[in-house]
Amino acid sequence: MPDDATRPDGGEPSPQAPEQAPDPGRRRRRLARVLGWTAAALALVLAAGAASAYGYYRSLRSDMVQHDLDAALDGEERPEKIGDDVNILFIGSDDREGGNAAYGGKDFVGERSDALMLAHISPDSRVTVVNVPRDSLVRLPECDAYGEAEGTPGYYGMINAALFHGGPPCAVKTVESLTDVRIDHFVHLSFVGFRDMVDAVGGVRMCIPEPMHDERAQLDLEAGEQTLDGEQSLAFVRARYEIGNGGDIGRIDRQQMFLGALASEVTEGGVLTDPARLDGLLRSISEHTATDSALSLDKLVSLASTLAEADMGEIGFYTVPWAQAPSDPNRVVWREQEAADLFAAIKEDRDPEALGSPSPEEGGEDGGEPGGGPSDPPEAEPSPAPGAEPSSSEAQDGPGVVPMSALADDGSDAAPQDGLQGRDATADPCSDGLGQGTGDDAP
Repeated sequence: MPDDATRPDGGEPSPQAPEQAPDPGRRRRRLARVLGWTAAALALVLAAGAASAYGYYRSLRSDMVQHDLDAALDGEERPEKIGDDVNILFIGSDDREGGNAAYGGKDFVGERSDALMLAHISPDSRVTVVNVPRDSLVRLPECDAYGEAEGTPGYYGMINAALFHGGPPCAVKTVESLTDVRIDHFVHLSFVGFRDMVDAVGGVRMCIPEPMHDERAQLDLEAGEQTLDGEQSLAFVRARYEIGNGGDIGRIDRQQMFLGALASEVTEGGVLTDPARLDGLLRSISEHTATDSALSLDKLVSLASTLAEADMGEIGFYTVPWAQAPSDPNRVVWREQEAADLFAAIKEDRDPEALGSPSPEEGGEDGGEPGGGPSDPPEAEPSPAPGAEPSSSEAQDGPGVVPMSALADDGSDAAPQDGLQGRDATADPCSDGLGQGTGDDAP
């Protein structure tokens, strides 16, 4: 275009207007709009994330069966709470309903605690796990009817019947009455739940020192280092009749070995930082476990984080000190003073490892009043309430089963457990023995 097109009067081109300085106010207003939209978008994202997280939490929590312990138990009868430690009672159920029917005993009536463990978590991340033999003869307290359970008067019988009589609240009441330890929470776990939890974490690595086979528990393992999946793990912790002497004490020892390996898998194997595996673990917990209403999922995750900070050497496993029951070689009674010392240490958040074997002069066997264990003398005959004994023979000691504490697993005579014995979570079955007891003299 010619230059005069910009000169309507035909004269010299008019001088260009000077450039205007930028308007600071306008720039501030534009920046404010950008920041405002960004903040709004971020708020929406956060809100959506919070809603998703809340929805996820609600979906998990809605699957869990919850029990109100405060409503079911008389608070004035319960032990006092001391300190910031946490005591959780883990109840492994032998219920055969639903998916659990695949594990035998379809004519099995009711449920009993196939495994009973008290886990004490100290504020300094030290963990103490005490297994209670399911065949322990103890003084069961009076329990009210609960759910489908009919309740029971107090009597002297097997501790695993407490769950049958009054559900988880009766199991909690029984353990509290025997130990004088306040139970803060409980976790009621089924066979299927245990299986799915192991599969969710990707299996558990263990060293099996020798081939292990148990037809009843559907266990078939070869020797050597291997990763056990959920089915194999469940069979391993349930195996009893065709392993060792067929007793519960050896099985407890194997369970402790497995739990140590599981703890290592969860805390050191990256489960807590792997969203997929953590989600699978939480879902398996929510779908197949029951807890007290105060044990929320976020509290479970918090406790898991505490455990993640624990050194494997700080996770100790113990069994309630026991002796063979004079009334029945297939049952055990607690060595009362030693059991009292163990549970006093837990109540006061002391490390049980410091406990020795007390002499009678110090209040050991036959010395002083017991602080735990059955109130009846060891020779007392058990008097189970009607319906407490399993209706299925599969849940009882069958013919040909060697009395549980008459022989050690190597076939030699077994003496009653002497003093407090335990091991930590670093124990290796291939080097420390498997199912041989928790004594220092175990091979």
